[in-house]
Amino acid sequence: MSSNYPIYSFAKELDIIQLVSLFYYKSSSDFRFDGESHDFWELIYIDSGKMLITAGEELYILKSGELAFHKPGEFHAVSAYEQIPAKFIVASFVCDSPGMKYFEHRILNLNRKERGYLYDAVRSWQQSVVSKQTPYNLTLTPVPLKDVPFGQAQMVQLYLELLLINLVQRNVGFKIQHRVETYAMQIMYKQLTDNVIEYLEDHICESVSLEQIAGDLGYSVPQMKKLFRMQMHCGIIDYFIDLKMDEAKRLMQESDMNITQIAHYLGYQDASYFSRLFKSRYGMTPSEYCRSF
Repeated sequence: MSSNYPIYSFAKELDIIQLVSLFYYKSSSDFRFDGESHDFWELIYIDSGKMLITAGEELYILKSGELAFHKPGEFHAVSAYEQIPAKFIVASFVCDSPGMKYFEHRILNLNRKERGYLYDAVRSWQQSVVSKQTPYNLTLTPVPLKDVPFGQAQMVQLYLELLLINLVQRNVGFKIQHRVETYAMQIMYKQLTDNVIEYLEDHICESVSLEQIAGDLGYSVPQMKKLFRMQMHCGIIDYFIDLKMDEAKRLMQESDMNITQIAHYLGYQDASYFSRLFKSRYGMTPSEYCRSF
């Protein structure tokens, strides 16, 4: 070419060399993949629901609309969160570009354009190959279809590269460590709540105070009250009363105890007060409840 013309060489700052897998999957409520590590990149995008993600030795929740990356050599696993089905996309690919460092330990929210790139990549891949691969079982090699439109497979590469470039340009992701810490706190809150509930169930025939519960379990009263309400959306004493009233209904149906005896058994020396509590919960007195069955 004549040197009279200016020439610009295009640099591929993010170059996907090979595609290992690309699939859209609807998980069951008990979905669980115990984990793997490999020498290529992997991304997971949650289309709906939530998934519990393991990255190295850390756990975090990936929510609908969010995408996360696992770098080469990083152990990763995924499972259903709280027994709720989810829909997600996984893409595994080889990319040695230095720009991929941006995606290490990062969660990103996709905008409408970026979701479109990812969906188009999945559709183009499905229209290009016959594959019997199932999620995280990549033993079978995809077979190219016949009569595939010109450039169809290459479009998969281009869509994924456009997705990555847009994400770097927008620079709106956040490190997973924040989400890891959040999940760790949720586990701690749940453990506190479970401990309080177990304590209440063990003392259902007694009258206990918040100070007694906190002292026996090793919590401060303000901390215990706050975290229990965050998890259960009610106060500890209200929850305790509900436990007692549920037990009272069971005893009315299954035992020979009269209402006064049941009240005393559950720690209420004043049977009238017990009756008022019962009516406030169920809209009828214990006597009316007994007559109803």
